Amino acid sequence: WLPGGSTHRPVLADQVERSFPDIARVRDSRLRGLVVETWRFVGSRNAAHTDIEAIPLHPTFPIERHGSLASHIRAMATVARTLVPLYAREWRIDLDLDHFLVAAFTHDAAKVIEFVERDGELVATPGFDHAIEGGRIALAVGFPREIAHMIAAHTYVGRLVLPRTRAAQIFQFLDPLCLPIFPEEGKSAVQRHLEANGWTPPPEPTDVP
Repeated sequence: WLPGGSTHRPVLADQVERSFPDIARVRDSRLRGLVVETWRFVGSRNAAHTDIEAIPLHPTFPIERHGSLASHIRAMATVARTLVPLYAREWRIDLDLDHFLVAAFTHDAAKVIEFVERDGELVATPGFDHAIEGGRIALAVGFPREIAHMIAAHTYVGRLVLPRTRAAQIFQFLDPLCLPIFPEEGKSAVQRHLEANGWTPPPEPTDVP
């Protein structure tokens, strides 16, 4: 996953401001630049993706039904803009909105590397952990370690990374909150995440509502 060695034109980086207009709310210009650099890097590693809006949440989740990866990212940024001032107002807990926004814009960028074309279809690379790889990429491009940890710990899919900071814990909860994958349609986002770590649901008591 390390930078270098590709000749692909990183077209995804050119689309960041269009797909994620809330990037303009990031006050730190260096962090804004690192968001673009992250998408430049992942785009250079897989030429199959040329449109951020056309990347699915997962190859098994049709965009028409579940929305795109970009929709998920925009939703997380929008919710973060509500949560950060909420924690300050209700509990006097100061969180860095810049950190939440740039983590939202980059936390799933490694899926660009994970989702590859095979026999004319988009498939996920077996064993590829997009969260951990995303955290490594974040460090490689120059993000602070706190943001890299938010990215590495954001999901239960793959190897479980427990959040070590309040920001990482809240950000981890944001991810399934912004996934329109519900039990009425099969396995919920929560069940899928838990099963990815070997959890099997026990039989429910018959009197549970």
